[in-house]
Amino acid sequence: MPHRAWLLAAAIGSVIAVAGCSATVGDPTAPGSASEIPRGAAAVSYQIIEEVSTSNSAISDNRRLVIRDTETWEAFWDEFTGLQEPKPEAPAVDFATRMVIAGTMGQRTSGGFYISMEEVAELDATLYALVQETSPGARCAVTTALTAPAVAVSVPRHDGDVAFVNTEKTTSCAP
Repeated sequence: MPHRAWLLAAAIGSVIAVAGCSATVGDPTAPGSASEIPRGAAAVSYQIIEEVSTSNSAISDNRRLVIRDTETWEAFWDEFTGLQEPKPEAPAVDFATRMVIAGTMGQRTSGGFYISMEEVAELDATLYALVQETSPGARCAVTTALTAPAVAVSVPRHDGDVAFVNTEKTTSCAP
């Protein structure tokens, strides 16, 4: 990565971290994460943001994000779209009534990797987001292109805590 691009990526990452977006990597003992969605949690409806749910993001590290304002969303979108020209507009989100929960898997050396939001639920003023990372099995035929899977969903605005439940799965590709 050229020096200027690296500096830009670092600056955008700093803006996202400072602008009220909470991030947690896949460590289940880290603050903002949980080992499972508790029993009795009520399902929360969510809408997948199709433009972000892809294997071709420009975000090269593993993140879990809660985005509650336009500035943070636009900074995330700028980093997500990378050096694309012309830069597409960020999908519209009404942050007065909604927020975004996102996950990135980081850069991978091949295809066959996916990240998905499997469930969102609420219990005792905490929102739980179940994020699943899927990797290809040893027998899977995959592209050799670099990928960087990402997912984002829009949920009703919740000003309380958000805990991420991180799961991993390997696809079995039988001969």
